[in-house]
Amino acid sequence: MRSELPHLDSSYEIDFAARRSQIRQKRRVKFFQRVWQLLFISGMTGGMVWIATLPDWLLRSPSQIDIQGNRLLSQETLQKLVPVTYPESIFQVQPQAIITKLEASAPVRVSKVTRTLFPSKLTVQVQERTPIANATRGGQAGLLDAEGAWIPLQSYPPQLKKPELTVLGLTDRNIVLWNSLYKQVKRSNVKISQIDWRDETNLVLSSELGTVHVGTYSPTEFVKQLETLDQLRFLSKKVDPKTVAYIDLTDSKSPFLGMTSSSRIAIPPSKP
Repeated sequence: MRSELPHLDSSYEIDFAARRSQIRQKRRVKFFQRVWQLLFISGMTGGMVWIATLPDWLLRSPSQIDIQGNRLLSQETLQKLVPVTYPESIFQVQPQAIITKLEASAPVRVSKVTRTLFPSKLTVQVQERTPIANATRGGQAGLLDAEGAWIPLQSYPPQLKKPELTVLGLTDRNIVLWNSLYKQVKRSNVKISQIDWRDETNLVLSSELGTVHVGTYSPTEFVKQLETLDQLRFLSKKVDPKTVAYIDLTDSKSPFLGMTSSSRIAIPPSKP
């Protein structure tokens, strides 16, 4: 029994030494793997930086920016607004920065920005804000689109054909109602050339039938008021237009005529 103990101790020491050797070897392998990973990543990064700076992948002038979807605004106008510092690698261009800058500086919405490598260029797809009304705001002449976005007049080219509709008294309070109001005016059978909102308690329309007082704008009531106005086309045959100052449609069921003599009379029926 005593003669076997030294043999067991020797085997234990051999196994322990082998395990330590294996552990050291694994550590060396992991070390070299990490070194190779670091070298690979560094090489890839350096390679990408080198590739990005190649002359063929540089934006050198605004002519390499293709604007699509524009009708009112020229290519040159929008190209100058794209935030690119020439020469700049096409890989360094930030599409979101382009979208933000263009939408803040021009009457457009940017739907897509794409890069093309061969040849290097940017394609920017835009949707212009179409002006549908003249509107002065804060003493500055401007234009209004159907959604209520106000655009300074100088944002458009001088040769732009002005809209036929004019809006007065545009404010932050009433502009939230503009989309609804404009849709109703657009559908009206009576042509309306001006919307005067300077008095929010009395919306005044300039129509082909004359000046119309609507009162406080209500989307539901306004539909009825426009329908009533369409039914008053016979007025010029019943009443001398020169004696009428305005048509009062504050109550669409009981319309009145405001006369130049400062009197008010009920509107006569359309049939004798």
